[in-house]
Amino acid sequence: MSEKSSIEKADVVAVEAGSSRDVIVPQSGPEREAIVKRLKLKLDFRLVPYLALLYLFNALDRGNIGNARLAGIEEGTHLKGNDFYNALSFFYFGYTISQIPNMFIMKKVTPAVLVGVTMILWGVCSTAMAGTKNYSGLVAARFFMGVFEAGVGPAAPIILSFFYLRHELAWRTALFYGSSTFAGAFGGLIAYGVAKNLTHESLAPWQLLFIIEGIPTIFLGIVTIFVLPNAPETLERWFVTPEEKQVAIERSRSGHNTDNSLLDKRQLFAALKDHKNLFTCLIYIGLNIPLASYTSFLPTIVKLMGYEDAKAQLMTVPPYACAIVCVFAVCWNSDRTRRRGFHVAGSALVACVGYILLISSGSVKANYTGACFVAMGLYPIIPLMLSWVANNNVGHTKRAVSIALLNTFGQCFATVGTQIYKTPTAPRFFMGYGVCLAFTVVMVVFSLVLTFVLNRENNRRDEQYGEPKPLTPEEQQEAIDNGIYDDHSSFRYFI
Repeated sequence: MSEKSSIEKADVVAVEAGSSRDVIVPQSGPEREAIVKRLKLKLDFRLVPYLALLYLFNALDRGNIGNARLAGIEEGTHLKGNDFYNALSFFYFGYTISQIPNMFIMKKVTPAVLVGVTMILWGVCSTAMAGTKNYSGLVAARFFMGVFEAGVGPAAPIILSFFYLRHELAWRTALFYGSSTFAGAFGGLIAYGVAKNLTHESLAPWQLLFIIEGIPTIFLGIVTIFVLPNAPETLERWFVTPEEKQVAIERSRSGHNTDNSLLDKRQLFAALKDHKNLFTCLIYIGLNIPLASYTSFLPTIVKLMGYEDAKAQLMTVPPYACAIVCVFAVCWNSDRTRRRGFHVAGSALVACVGYILLISSGSVKANYTGACFVAMGLYPIIPLMLSWVANNNVGHTKRAVSIALLNTFGQCFATVGTQIYKTPTAPRFFMGYGVCLAFTVVMVVFSLVLTFVLNRENNRRDEQYGEPKPLTPEEQQEAIDNGIYDDHSSFRYFI
């Protein structure tokens, strides 16, 4: 079976009305390859790093409450009992209810407006946390920060799918989501610097932390409205040549980005009924429970290994540094081999090893090594799963709803991860580590099952229809109009 989707092999000219109308570009050969190479290089230097910067601040503002705990937020806001854990959970409540609405808002307004405005608003919420005096204020700020942060994470894979082909997505998505691991390391360094070097007569260290990390987010949100590319058709003349713009449009259309309706109800229901989305949601649930607990409680876990508050902040950096290397390496190889499922399962197994070390040993060195293995295993799965879902869903609405479903179910169960590291179970946290280990095993099982199911379907289509044939953009649109989507005889799933 050919590994390339017929959609990616199509040699067609697709000219959008009002954009590059008179531009003729070669459909094959060295000249075409040179144009594509220049285009991707420009996008790789502008679009991907900028999205990564946005998500760095997204992850930084989301996770800084873990560092703020070591800096005294519980005492400063008079939290008692389970108040801290509940405040963590309310973020995910807000994040969950906003997933699908944000996908439809992005179809109504431009991606740049959605991402920029929501970024401004969550930056306001993050900064406002510095002024909270009690549990109610903290919960309200965390809830609305969750509502607004849901505008960036799910939107980014959709934006990337407008500019890159299916086999190019995982590596770029890794560069985007890999910034969340930078945020973990960067957040620890900022918290250490604040604890060691900054003092204010009326502001506590945890308040300074929220202000320092929140205000830049607001500024970046304003910039985003004006500089984030929305679609190939809107690429500016100063950024690309007419030939590069035309090639970008053709590549976008060849990736099933041809339907322009605000909401295609058939695609909505197709996404809800697609059994593949059930499997991906189960895998993502298995990821988000340990991931949510890891980002929120790593500073506390490291402190309970025997490190002082400031040193504990600093010691959260190496696990994230290890994770960064694994995210890039695993996703690069996933794109190279055009395999997703085995990479998800392999990464989950690495996380399993980490949790086994944390459960089985009381040694500080073994526990710290286990924490590094957990990060190395969990973080590559985020871009792998989002790329996998984007690869295997045809049509704007179906792809957007499928990614929104993935995040909705994942973030809904992330609330479990915020409740399993209870103070009475410290310092061994057998319950927390045991729950996380169980759900990493869930990821292994369902990723392998989904790989088997998709591979079997690809083989069935090969036997029934033969090698996939290239489709013109008009044929793609006709297939979408007829409600065929990824069930088309020429479509092959990424496995």
